[in-house]
Amino acid sequence: MNEQGSGVKLGPFGDGALDKLEEFLAEISGELALRRGGTQLLGELGHPTELARKIANAGENSFVFAMTLNNALSGLIWAEIILNEFGERVCYVPVFAVLNDARRHGVGANLFSALEEWVASRDATAIEFTTLPGDRHTKNFCEANGLIARSLKMYKPIKSS
Repeated sequence: MNEQGSGVKLGPFGDGALDKLEEFLAEISGELALRRGGTQLLGELGHPTELARKIANAGENSFVFAMTLNNALSGLIWAEIILNEFGERVCYVPVFAVLNDARRHGVGANLFSALEEWVASRDATAIEFTTLPGDRHTKNFCEANGLIARSLKMYKPIKSS
């Protein structure tokens, strides 16, 4: 891992830290569950233990990077090269998370910068992200990094009769 500023390290997430990854994802899940749309997103991602294993076993078309701040896991990005619904080869980001206490310390910016560098070497046409409705902080972060909203995905659960 490389030193990035005061107390921040950036580098690939190692296989040996599965417990720390699970703890981080559990904390992020608790925060997401309180937000509008968060419960459904968590359902799509899976339980933190299951998600941690998916991330730890990510293949060569995946990008996993973590950042620590004061020796604590503070930010994580997991991205995959996929074909989107339009048939474009894109980098889809299922998980981009920075703990609340670590925000405004450059963690997200460093993670996103590392992602852009990786994507540029993968022959992908774009980076695609999902944000929760009403999450202005994430929306503003995405826009500041050159992402634009292309569509809104709407959802209504239907109870079967």
